[in-house]
Amino acid sequence: MVSNNTLIDPRKNLHADIGENVGFEIGSQMVKDYYDQYKENTYQFIGKNILLDVISQPGCIGINIIKALNENGEKTYVIVGVNDDGTPILKFPAVNIQGELKFQDGIIADRNVEVPGWLDFLK
Repeated sequence: MVSNNTLIDPRKNLHADIGENVGFEIGSQMVKDYYDQYKENTYQFIGKNILLDVISQPGCIGINIIKALNENGEKTYVIVGVNDDGTPILKFPAVNIQGELKFQDGIIADRNVEVPGWLDFLK
C-alpha cells in the first residue's frame, strides 16, 4: 500500500482492538451477499478452549484465519496467532520446569467441525 508516495506496511498497524461487533443485521447481510455472489459458503466451528490457547500465547494480539484443505482434501480453516507486526507465532520462549529458557512450538489450530443447517437463517 502507498500513501503520499510512502510505502506503508499494513502489518505495522495491527493491534488488539481490530474488529468490531457488526450485529446480526449487517453480519447476516454480509454472509447472504457472499452466498448470492459465489453460490457457496463454508463455515467451521472451533471451540473456545483452543481459541483461548492461541490468543494466550506470549505476544499474541490476534489471529489469522486461513482457508486450507485437511489431509482428506476437505475445506477447513487453520487458526494462527500473530504478534503486533503480523508475524505468525510459530515459536515462543518459555521457561521449563528446570528453570531453563526453551522455545515452545506455537499453536496452529484446526480440527474444526462443520455444523449442518447453521446458515438456514439466510433462506
